Formats: sequence, structure tokens, C-alpha cells
Amino acid sequence: MALGDVVLVATDLSDSADEAIKLGHEYAKRAGGKFVVCHVVHEVLRSAPLFPQAIQADMEALIHAESRAAAAVEDRVKDLTGLPSSGFEVRIESGGADAAILRVAEDVSATLVVTGSRGLTGIARLLLGNVAERIVRYAHCPVLVARPHARSKKILAATDLSELSQPGVALAGQVAAEQGAALTVVHALDVLPAPALGFTVPFGGAPLIPPPELIAQMRDGADGVVGGMIDRLGIKADRRVIEGDAATVVIRTAEQLDAELVVVSTHGRTGLARVALGSVAEKVVRGAHCSVLVARSH
Repeated sequence: MALGDVVLVATDLSDSADEAIKLGHEYAKRAGGKFVVCHVVHEVLRSAPLFPQAIQADMEALIHAESRAAAAVEDRVKDLTGLPSSGFEVRIESGGADAAILRVAEDVSATLVVTGSRGLTGIARLLLGNVAERIVRYAHCPVLVARPHARSKKILAATDLSELSQPGVALAGQVAAEQGAALTVVHALDVLPAPALGFTVPFGGAPLIPPPELIAQMRDGADGVVGGMIDRLGIKADRRVIEGDAATVVIRTAEQLDAELVVVSTHGRTGLARVALGSVAEKVVRGAHCSVLVARSH
């Protein structure tokens, strides 16, 4: 199944959401897939059993708001994509935005959910919108957090060398092949583990930094593992092993490469496991300068 088989875009009709519409359309177009755009109208219904006319007025107002929203979304999508009305589906929902979008994603069997991110540069880009964050956490399929960026035809995938990170690398390889983009796979070699720092510094000791020879061996070993992963997945990619904190390495490398997309994996799909978005993935989604595609690890 291709990533763009059924693309669901969440829009609040903001400028940030416009980028989501454009990117979502591109993914659906490449795959010849279904393109669905969802907008959620805030629902406010009063509980007034003694005054049913008040509830009726609220219902009429909601229906009117949904009708106006549908027209606005349709016009926005046509303006941004050039598609006719028959080329996409508009879903207008009411209630909590994240719950409604996730419900529609399940209903249409989305293979990709695309959402905008609040803030693009500086500190503002760290403030991922609450709705977008919950969609990333709970969606059953990959989620693309869209940010405007020049088309550099460069994609960066991150791996921690575990099997759980392989779906993200594989997905990055698929996207790179479809878009004719150059793929780089990066692994962050954290040579200063948190336990070492925690056990020594509070008692007056120095951080336990491995000797240069051992770091070189670790780097070579990690490079071999990354190369083996790339070969097993049958993808074409450059590879890098860089010392440092994982999230910082990924974000900095993406900026150095001028990548237009970063692909990360997060663990868990069902139950409580999918509530806990990996800390590295979360930091990358919040801090990257470009769009971030979050792949689900089974």
C-alpha cells in the first residue's frame, strides 16, 4: 500500500494548514490516491430541557456554520491545488478537533494524515499546536507535520539502530524513490550516556567519557549497522554517524543538508503504548525547520 493511497488533510483554514493541503495533494497525486480534507467546527450545544427552542437555535447555528465551512474549505482547496470539486472530498465535523480528525482518519482508512504546525521559525516553531501533537500521538497511520520549505530534493531519516526504527527508514526510502530525492540516514552516537553523567557529577566526579579509540570503534560499528540496515531494506542512501544527543543531531543535520523532509519513527500503535510518543521523535517534530514524517513502528 502506497503512502498516498488515502490522504487525509486536517485544516483550520490557516496559513499553516495551507501547506498541509498542498503537500497532501502532492502525495495523493503521485499515488493516484483519494484526497480528503477535513475541517472541524467547534460545537457548542446548551443543555436546556426547559427551553428546547434554545437547543433548536444552537442546532440551526451549527448546521449553518458547517455549511459555510464546507464552502470555505472547498474554495481553499481548489485555489491551492487547482483541483475541481470532484477531485477531492470535504469532510466537515463538529466537536473536539483532534478526536474528530482521528475518527475520520479511521473512517476513510487513511494511509497518511497531514497536518500543519503552528510556528515556523525561532522559538515559535517549538510550539507545536496541541491538536497537531495529539494527531501525531494517536493516529493509526503515518502523520506528516507540514512546514513550508524550498524543494531541495533531500530527505533525512533517523535511526537508533533498533528494529523499531526500521519502518521509518524504509518509509523514507519509499518517499525518496517516489520523489526522486537523495536520502541520508543518520544515527546519533551518544558517547556520554545519562547514567554515567548522573552517577559521577553529583558526587564531584567527572563525566565518564570513553577514550578516543573506543569512540572510533563505536562509530565504525554503528556505521556498519546502518549500512547493513540500508542493504537489507534495499534502498539507496548515504549514511552518517554523528556524536551527540539524538534529537539535536537530527535537527542540526537536517539544517546542514537543507533537507525538505525528516522521517522519524515512534513506537507503539495501540493501547497505552501509543500515548507515549518517543522523546526524540517529539523533539524533532517540534524543532525541525522542515516537514517531519512520523512513521509508526509495529
